[in-house]
Amino acid sequence: MAPRNAVPLEETVLEFLRKSEEAVLEVGRKWADAVGEFVPVEMPAVRDLRKQVFDLVEELLKMQREFAHKMLGQTRKAVVGTKPAPTQAPRTAKRARKAA
Repeated sequence: MAPRNAVPLEETVLEFLRKSEEAVLEVGRKWADAVGEFVPVEMPAVRDLRKQVFDLVEELLKMQREFAHKMLGQTRKAVVGTKPAPTQAPRTAKRARKAA
């Protein structure tokens, strides 16, 4: 059974990633606009720059994915670490059977 706070955590992570992606895209737009002022769109160099932008965005998304996996892994460890220890009843039952 998933913890009650798993959905809000998932939503928070997805919202964080969405905002991060929006920020990266906005930087890409501004960069493209700035470059576009100096370089005509028809030049082959612009296609190369476009490829570089997509490569950069791809790498950033890859990093975000890895970060999200690590963050969720650490969160899982923290949640598991806060669970109460199992009761001693099963051990006591074994000892009672051995004594009998």
